[in-house]
Amino acid sequence: MITLVVPTRNRAHTLRRVAPSYFEQDLVTEIIFVNDAGNDQTTEVVHGISALSPHIALVVIENAERQGASRSRNIGVDRASNEYILFVDDDEYLEAGYARVCLAKLRADPSLGAVSGRRVYMMDSETPGEALARFGTGLRGGPTFRPILCEYVNGARFEGDIQQPITNAVILTSRDLLLKHPFDGFYARGNGYREETDFQMQIFTLGYRIGVTNDVHSIHLPASQTRQGGQRVRKWDRIYWSIYYTKYFYDKFFTAYARQINLRCPKNVSLALFSCFVVYRELLRPSLHAWAMTVLARQRIISRPRQI
Repeated sequence: MITLVVPTRNRAHTLRRVAPSYFEQDLVTEIIFVNDAGNDQTTEVVHGISALSPHIALVVIENAERQGASRSRNIGVDRASNEYILFVDDDEYLEAGYARVCLAKLRADPSLGAVSGRRVYMMDSETPGEALARFGTGLRGGPTFRPILCEYVNGARFEGDIQQPITNAVILTSRDLLLKHPFDGFYARGNGYREETDFQMQIFTLGYRIGVTNDVHSIHLPASQTRQGGQRVRKWDRIYWSIYYTKYFYDKFFTAYARQINLRCPKNVSLALFSCFVVYRELLRPSLHAWAMTVLARQRIISRPRQI
């Protein structure tokens, strides 16, 4: 029914924590880990976890040379034996029922090309359940999508389900669409920014919509637990690659994307505004976010009823 594809590189330490949730997904009959030329214990770790769920087929593909997340996703799709594909990153849990709920919503609406749940970022002291409770239906007011920047707003508050041009990386879609419109391997260097949204934008500009539901969530490990492996680069490098890849992404899609949503902002203006945004996001927002989380934590402590 559903194949779960996990591109990974030197993340055995995170997979030990999150991969058991992959094997607990309803309707998932096959899980493919694409080990992108890693040199840690990923293969041993996933085989050990898989042994507890023998009813789910396990495939581990070892890339001899580093391919990047996009090509690794395509390699997993080529090997998959099911009609539907669910992608998940190697540093986040899947809430129970994630695959089943996304599949039901994808099948219910022919206009949808892919569906995701909400992504929740854990704080250092939290359990996944505590992170879900804190997140609720979102953490702040405002729009769920910024058209000029072509950025979804992960923590925006909304009820039920919505449709928008792109969402997070944990999407369920059809293998047929992925074979016709594969991920672009250009995003292999640096932080790979936009690599997961390239496919989403391909199908959006062809007339499909991307669904996002509040009914299920992926829960991302705290940054302190994901400092090794993956596509990690320094702060200024992240700024460079984010702008570099966004320019490439805009060159591919901006005209068709702007036509779809009736956006009148010129491409170069949009890119300039995005460049300012990414500098703010990397240099200023982390400090502001840390301050806001401290304030919220203090408010929770103050609002707790006193124990007698």
